Amino acid sequence: MSVQVPKPDHCIDLGVGQPDPALLPTALFSDLAVGWQDLAYGEHAGDRGFRQHLAHWLSGEYQTPVEPQQLFVTTGSSGGLDMICSRLARPGDVVLVEEPSYFLALMQLVEHGLKPVAVPMDRDGLEPAALEQAIRQHRPAFIYSIPTYHNPTGITQSRARREALVALARQYDCPLVADEVYQCLYFAEPPPPPLACFDPQAPVLSIGSFSKILAPGLRLGWLHGSGEVLGRLLGSALLKSGGGLAPVTSALVNPLIEQGALQSYIAGLRQTFRARRDCLHDSLSAALGGQLELNRPDGGYFLWAHLRDGRDIRAHEPRCRALGVAVKAGPLFSVRGGFRSSLRLCFAWYDEAQLRAGAERLARALDGGY
Repeated sequence: MSVQVPKPDHCIDLGVGQPDPALLPTALFSDLAVGWQDLAYGEHAGDRGFRQHLAHWLSGEYQTPVEPQQLFVTTGSSGGLDMICSRLARPGDVVLVEEPSYFLALMQLVEHGLKPVAVPMDRDGLEPAALEQAIRQHRPAFIYSIPTYHNPTGITQSRARREALVALARQYDCPLVADEVYQCLYFAEPPPPPLACFDPQAPVLSIGSFSKILAPGLRLGWLHGSGEVLGRLLGSALLKSGGGLAPVTSALVNPLIEQGALQSYIAGLRQTFRARRDCLHDSLSAALGGQLELNRPDGGYFLWAHLRDGRDIRAHEPRCRALGVAVKAGPLFSVRGGFRSSLRLCFAWYDEAQLRAGAERLARALDGGY
């Protein structure tokens, strides 16, 4: 079977934001089966038993109650965002996004005819004052934010910042969409709860996914929210025609949650990815010294780096390719084409030996100049 992005033979691609295929838990699925009800049209919000087990697990993970009726099963985070774009916005509408933001989410917005408008971030994430000003100016269809282990910067919003953003969403009745697919991949202390946990009266939707914590091929995720904003999604003709989304894959994952196998697997991922984060961070720090400013995120998949001398990373891409390494350049994540001296590096797709080799190649490419 072919895959979306095969690992190239002669290049270590640190730009790919996917889990290592060697870590995918095929053994967990070997004895699973589905029943007739899993092959029929399902309940619009998703299988009730699956949502009950998912809610129970998330309640413990978040340390705050999550109810089954607050959950809506999706075909992964991309499928959730696609439905949000279809149901909460119309072509020509503005969507407020962080600067920088996840490049493929920006592409999804544009493909729906929406206009991403950048709002600045600080060290604590999306700036509330700037966001409020943008809400007043643009009257957006919704706000798109990545609160936890932000892609690409690795920033995690504090509890106080999350409360401020949710309060703004309620004050202006503006849906706040939180892409929180890395929420469970913390390396020490858990992050604050997802944005949908703070105020059930606020129009907030938190996007979750099994792609980063179990297997992307499942195409399985969830939306967490309440009230009118969740109801707008459940009223979709897509669900009325085809029933609930992903009934077979949710049936496969359900016993993994119920029996604790998912939780054990994620615990192992946290250890593995923490070691890989440290490996890539320390290898780059040793090789490039003061040339590169690096973060050390508390979870997730990515390092966000900056060339201290302000060089445009794109000018070095040919040399990177020649030396067998690839990265994602900063402008890809910017609505305004900014962050030219920045780059995103993923530590999830390769083992530690390959990460060290990739860091050495990248250091040679950036040291070489022109």
